[in-house]
Amino acid sequence: MRADTDPTAISVVIPVYRSAATLTELHTRLGAVLNEIGAGEIIYVNDASPDQSLALLRQLPPVIPFRILSLNTNKGQSTALLCGIKAASCPLVATMDADLQDSPELLPALLGGLSTGIDVVFAARSGTYESPARHLSSFLFKSVVFLFSAGRIPRQAGLYLVMRKQSCSAFADFLPHRPYLMGLIARFRLKTGSVPFIRTRNPENETSYTFKKRLQVAKAFFRTLFLPVETTAADIEKWWNSEITEYTPLHKTPENNP
Repeated sequence: MRADTDPTAISVVIPVYRSAATLTELHTRLGAVLNEIGAGEIIYVNDASPDQSLALLRQLPPVIPFRILSLNTNKGQSTALLCGIKAASCPLVATMDADLQDSPELLPALLGGLSTGIDVVFAARSGTYESPARHLSSFLFKSVVFLFSAGRIPRQAGLYLVMRKQSCSAFADFLPHRPYLMGLIARFRLKTGSVPFIRTRNPENETSYTFKKRLQVAKAFFRTLFLPVETTAADIEKWWNSEITEYTPLHKTPENNP
């Protein structure tokens, strides 16, 4: 069965920025998980990464069908994710980081949490995966998001999630405005669930989420809640064609090659 018609098939969207150290292991592990699930694809979105990430992506083996989207300029994690979501061909979409703090092996549990009536399932994080100061700033930010989303976004939620493509199909309309993904989930009042997991430290033992960056993300969350919807299909196509270089067709597994 084709991935775009299999109701259990999943597109996994991964933003890539300074990710060269983890891409090979991520691809191997995630490929094994998707092969166990049965049908799916990986969409790597290169967010104008200044390291060797794009070169490494082009050399990845076809253990699973995958595509590479490349942004011409750095747009940030959320825009990269939304580009991948727009490009996804499967009925289900997952988003996760490339740094292996989000375990690929948790993906089947997230899929299991996507029961009838649920649009989005978050991985609810716990563990000592960042310093106490950054953990406190994260808790404060996520508590605000929880309150202003009317409890739709769990306090432990990050951007490791699974959702139905039909539930987020309108998100692409906001791409030119650089919206925040969680803000769109709250804005569209999607029904959510969560699955607990223990998050490990970044293999590089660092996180890019400083207090200043969390303030910027908080601002993006609130701005997204009140963005006007003024873009047309032509606007989206113009933005896409000017900002994205898409490497097609899919890098297919050998058995899927014609």
